[in-house]
Amino acid sequence: MKTNLVDTGAVTAPVTLAEFKAHARIYHSEDDSALPDTILAATQVIENETRRAMITRAFSYRLEAFPENGEIVLPRSPAVAVSSITYTDAAGATQTLSASVYNVYSVNMIGRVQLKRDQAWPATEEKGGLDVTVNFTAGFGAAAANVPLALRFCVMLQAAHMYEHRTSVNVGNIVTEIPRTVERYIVQYHAGDYV
Repeated sequence: MKTNLVDTGAVTAPVTLAEFKAHARIYHSEDDSALPDTILAATQVIENETRRAMITRAFSYRLEAFPENGEIVLPRSPAVAVSSITYTDAAGATQTLSASVYNVYSVNMIGRVQLKRDQAWPATEEKGGLDVTVNFTAGFGAAAANVPLALRFCVMLQAAHMYEHRTSVNVGNIVTEIPRTVERYIVQYHAGDYV
């Protein structure tokens, strides 16, 4: 089934410029205008690897149709709330699905929308488009203090690596990776495969 996840809220880094500079031992201000983008890019790397949103924000998840198994698994966690589900009906009109038709719950912070007993998904247009849209929020909270320390540390490690290695090649140096440093920190937060 075709799907598409749109990040409708702004990505916010869970690490300040001052925190990152202290971590990376940067004692000058020459790169202060570029560093926030590096920190934000590192945040996106860690979020995409773990499939988690750090600072709570809105998402729009589009699906080709309602799933036959009766359950929609949200592709970003920790799930906070589902604000609406809309769909294109068989006549081509946009409809909002009543919340009385489904339940929203979370297992290991992964949000799920499930049909209630004796309910059925409505028919959709089925012309090959993305006819179902689930609008939801996900994240650990509104402030960096809500984000687990291990994930914040991973952002700093990733940003430090990106800052130190600003090209895609390394010429003339022997490089040894510290075995699975970032991977060891984020493995406990990896949300697994989504169905």
